[in-house]
Amino acid sequence: MFLSEQPFAGSRTPRKNTRRFFLKPYPYTVYYRVGADEIIIQRFRHASRKSQ
Repeated sequence: MFLSEQPFAGSRTPRKNTRRFFLKPYPYTVYYRVGADEIIIQRFRHASRKSQ
């Protein structure tokens, strides 16, 4: 999987230690954290949803 090979490829977010990347060609954004030996997926968000 892409994240296991390049965990810091996603862009930073305003939330501490949280990164995100876009699932192209799908309209989803993945928010995640990089741990010492794991990647924690926090949420998937559809691009048409309003920001909170």
